[in-house]
Amino acid sequence: MNQPEHEQIDHWLVTANERIHRTWELNDEGFYEKEEISMQSVYTGVAFWHAALARAKFLNGDPIDEVRTQFTNAARCILKSFTMAYDESDPDYQGEKADWVEVGETIAIDGFNFALMAADFGLAKELASWYRDRPDGRKMDPEVNHYAHDLKYVLRDERMKAWNRLKTQFEAYMAKPPKRNDFRKNYYTLTTALFGIVDSNEERFNQGLLMQLEFYQGYAQGEAKNTTEEFICDHAVALANLGIYYGLNVTVEFDTLPKGLLIQK
Repeated sequence: MNQPEHEQIDHWLVTANERIHRTWELNDEGFYEKEEISMQSVYTGVAFWHAALARAKFLNGDPIDEVRTQFTNAARCILKSFTMAYDESDPDYQGEKADWVEVGETIAIDGFNFALMAADFGLAKELASWYRDRPDGRKMDPEVNHYAHDLKYVLRDERMKAWNRLKTQFEAYMAKPPKRNDFRKNYYTLTTALFGIVDSNEERFNQGLLMQLEFYQGYAQGEAKNTTEEFICDHAVALANLGIYYGLNVTVEFDTLPKGLLIQK
C-alpha cells in the first residue's frame, strides 16, 4: 500500500483537530453570526475536517472504531445541515431562510459516503430520508442529480425503484459512453458499481469499483496530492461497504481502496 510519511500524517492529525476546535471556538465568539455566515455552511465545512481526521487516523494505524467515529461525526454534521433546512422539530430550523447550497446533491453524496465509511447504515438511511431536490428549483447536472437520488433510494431500501432508475441511467451511459475524464465519466463509474449492487451482479459491481478507482487517480495525483484524499477514495470505500452489506464480494485490489476500511461480512 502506498503510505504517506509519518511526519505528513502527524501534520494532518494536528491540522484537522485544530480546524475542528477553531470552528466551534469562532462559533462561541459569535463570529459566524457577526459575519452573516450560515451555520449550515459551518456544519458542512467542519464535516470535511472530521472526514480528513478520520482518514488521517486510519493512515496512522489508529483503532478502526476511532476512525469510524470521525466518519460518523462527519456524516452527522452533513445531516445537521439537512435537518436545519427541512426538519421543523430541529431547534435550529431555518425554513425559507435555509442555505439551499448546503443541501445540494454533492453535499448529500458526501454525507452518504461518510456514513457508509463509518459502517453506520442507519445514519446513511436517516440522511437519505431528508435528501430531496432543492426547493429553489436549482439542480446540478443530470448525471449528478440522478446518482444522488439513486443512492438515496438504495439506502432507503427502495430497491425496485432504484433498480429501474439505475437500469435507465446505465443504458444511457452504454449508448453514449463518456470519452473524456470529466464529471460525466465519474458518475458513469459510480452508477455502474451501484447498479451492480442493486442488480446483485458482483462482476458489474467490481467493474464499477475498478473504473472509479482508476478514474480517481487523476484527482489523487492532482488536486488531492499531499492530502488524506490522495490515499483513500471515499466513493469506492463507501460503495464497497454498501456492496458487502448487500452480500457481494469485493474482488478489486487497489491502493486507494484500503481493506482495513471495509466491513466484514
